[in-house]
Amino acid sequence: MAVYVGDYKNTKAAKSALMINWANKQVIQPALDAQYSGTQFQINHTVGIDTSKLLVAKTGVRGANDLVWVGRAANWAAKLTTLSHDTPTWITKAVYDKLNDEAKFTNGNNMWRHHLWTSMKNSDIYSSSWWWSVS
Repeated sequence: MAVYVGDYKNTKAAKSALMINWANKQVIQPALDAQYSGTQFQINHTVGIDTSKLLVAKTGVRGANDLVWVGRAANWAAKLTTLSHDTPTWITKAVYDKLNDEAKFTNGNNMWRHHLWTSMKNSDIYSSSWWWSVS
């Protein structure tokens, strides 16, 4: 889990997810194919992004503490990761509405496709199979 704060946090999160997709397609999968040329194993991933206020609490027993995130963004982002890896980046409408154009469009083409999330009361969500090159 990653948490983004500050200005342009939604754009930064979306670009990071698109960079993960690039790394999977351009670095990880080719390295796997080169190492294990006799297999057809395919690396798949799904990233979910939502935005909301979050509460973080340090819980556990002494020496075995962990951070627990409470809020819609943590919950919905986790649920988005269960959706199809055919379009590996999923965002909520709240994120989409706050994206800068650089993270929405490439050469005038929208990188995001609208869906209704039926299991979440037909909430508006968006998916993308585009990637963002890591420079």
